[in-house]
Amino acid sequence: MEWIIQYLIMIHFITTKEGKMRKCLIGLIVAIFMLVSGLAGAQTIPDTSHKVGVGFRVNGILPSEDTFFDHELDTKNQVMLGASVSYGVNEWLTLEAAFDYSLDIDLKDETDNVKIGKINVYPLTFSAQLRYLTKNPQYYTWMVPYITLGFGYYFVDGDVAGEYEKHWGNEVNLDFDGAWGGHVGLGIDFFASERLAVGFEARYFWASGDVERTVDTPVGPAKKEVDYDLNSWMIGANIKYYFDFGK
Repeated sequence: MEWIIQYLIMIHFITTKEGKMRKCLIGLIVAIFMLVSGLAGAQTIPDTSHKVGVGFRVNGILPSEDTFFDHELDTKNQVMLGASVSYGVNEWLTLEAAFDYSLDIDLKDETDNVKIGKINVYPLTFSAQLRYLTKNPQYYTWMVPYITLGFGYYFVDGDVAGEYEKHWGNEVNLDFDGAWGGHVGLGIDFFASERLAVGFEARYFWASGDVERTVDTPVGPAKKEVDYDLNSWMIGANIKYYFDFGK
């Protein structure tokens, strides 16, 4: 139990910046977990085969890339909210589709010490979960660990800061193409009943796309295109409710 509390404290640390909304979200997660852990001790949970799960989740994003147009980049940690739908193929395999939305991610050019702007990332991902459900009653049958892996398409939208345009002395536009990528991670679900579960997951995702920077000059637009990487850790929590789908 202690490692779970430490895990929640870590999520709070990496996602708390200044907004009260983030603190409320983390507080809600803690409250839900306490409720589930109090109920789950007496539960023996069957597998989720042939059940549809609907979930909502919150994640902290820890970017691992640090370059932007050959300059050193400072990218702030941020929060991502999302929803998912899953289907249990059998007791050890679950398929999941999810859509997430990141809050504003600030970009700063550390080389020139100037704020570039902000971006939002909208991943549409598809995952396979390899789940382990113990059938030995001496173990916690209400805890289901799993490995997740999959792929997705990452929609990206960005706004340029006035500070960045002032740095260039002209109007600047950044045009981000979407990016295909993959992910792999570990997770665990805690069941309060046959239908309600709270889960925690850590995953690493990688994706690569193109961004075009256009600077308006007196002689016409000056364009430059480079590859960008969306390589980050996502650590967070979710709540799921399962419906029978037929067997």
